[in-house]
Amino acid sequence: MGNKLYIVDYDIPVSPARSRVQFYRDLEKLGIQKQYSTLSVIHTEEEYLAKAVYLLVVAHGGNEHVYRATEIDPVL
Repeated sequence: MGNKLYIVDYDIPVSPARSRVQFYRDLEKLGIQKQYSTLSVIHTEEEYLAKAVYLLVVAHGGNEHVYRATEIDPVL
């Protein structure tokens, strides 16, 4: 089978703004600041990072979904 990928889709409330700013600072502390997009999606191959992001989103009052994707090797 292929590689696993964890995808966290989240929505952080706009207000209070300080909570949103702190959320992104906390993401940087996790060391994944380069792996998220402007579409509020974070992807990682590490399950513990996906869980950490999930907990951050919950702590900052946001909504989230976590998906586990598996690359399927083509059958030829």
